[in-house]
Amino acid sequence: MNARDFIQNLSSTLFWDVNPAAVDASVHKRWLICRVMDRGSREDVRLTREFYSEAEIREALLGARCLHAKTIAYFAVILNLPREAFRAYANQQQGNWSA
Repeated sequence: MNARDFIQNLSSTLFWDVNPAAVDASVHKRWLICRVMDRGSREDVRLTREFYSEAEIREALLGARCLHAKTIAYFAVILNLPREAFRAYANQQQGNWSA
């Protein structure tokens, strides 16, 4: 599957704030992986795991500043990593945006 087909096959709701035609699967790789893994459907996640390598996905998720707690927990199991390995987990523990 080429990059354009990959992006066109993803749910349109993932691109609520951007024009999907402007998204480049290589240039915007980290953003796209994190957006799909955090907000995509099962089919979106499946397509993304087929398109990108496990190493690319691991790198993007570990370096993400913000991910939902459930996303971190799920991929910690899938990637066989502790939750503490995720940058977003450390950010959550600092209590950002909490009252």
